[in-house]
Amino acid sequence: MPNRPRLTRPPRILIASDQNHALSDVVRSLGRRGYSVLRVFAQASVLERARTARPDVIVLDAALGQDPALDLSRTLRADPSIGSGTPMLLLVPTRPSREDHRTALRAGVWELVRQPLDVAELLGRLDRYVLVKVERDGVSRRDLVDDVTGLYSTHGLARRAGELILQAARHNTSVACVAVAPDRDGPEGGADGLDGLRGVARLLEASGRRSDAIGRIGPAQFAVVAAGVNRVGARQLANRLRDSVGVGLRAGYDAVGSRRAGALDARSLLARAARALEMAKLEGKWVKEARD
Repeated sequence: MPNRPRLTRPPRILIASDQNHALSDVVRSLGRRGYSVLRVFAQASVLERARTARPDVIVLDAALGQDPALDLSRTLRADPSIGSGTPMLLLVPTRPSREDHRTALRAGVWELVRQPLDVAELLGRLDRYVLVKVERDGVSRRDLVDDVTGLYSTHGLARRAGELILQAARHNTSVACVAVAPDRDGPEGGADGLDGLRGVARLLEASGRRSDAIGRIGPAQFAVVAAGVNRVGARQLANRLRDSVGVGLRAGYDAVGSRRAGALDARSLLARAARALEMAKLEGKWVKEARD
């Protein structure tokens, strides 16, 4: 594995599939690269194995078990020992449609991998995903979470946004960021004080999808990063946030299509949405789209 950071243990790949022959080359190649490969052959055992092993990447086979694989991926994502930061791939038998990608993205799947497998390509992807996971694990929770609101800090949101951008590129879809702030000059008042900030944070968190990343990016500014959302969807998201929070909000947003998502820098996306928010304030508008 190229450019592997110094680890105290071999990186772990959990493969949940009962296909021995189809995956034999992958398992052997991973072993030669120094990976620890953990196999699960029954769908009912995946969650418990993932909890105990804490893998760096999870590979699920869509054909494993009778229940839909995306139900399993949602269950894994909901477990705090796995969460959103563990890359998860889903092996599928046919070419996925746009709707397949959209549904998988919202279920927490980072990438759909079509069978038969291209072993070399898959190994390259796994190498990259392990690096993403190891880098995240090397950052303390204190650096990722805002201690006032419990949401992502600016640093944490940028890191999570980078993961969502990577997922958007793999699913050939767009990614958007909506920055919001309570309008202290509005008729309904603002969110002064820590209690007000925490209240806004709770409402924003309650209104978001599980696949969204929500963080505090300034003294009273927040941002939501959402994969699979284009410019129209970003404005709709801003409307939903305003309705959910129930206080006057200003909003700015930016969205990038699938062609640019792969080369997008997370901090740049956050900064453009934040600048659009400031322009909305200056121009007396409630929402503003980022412009080049």
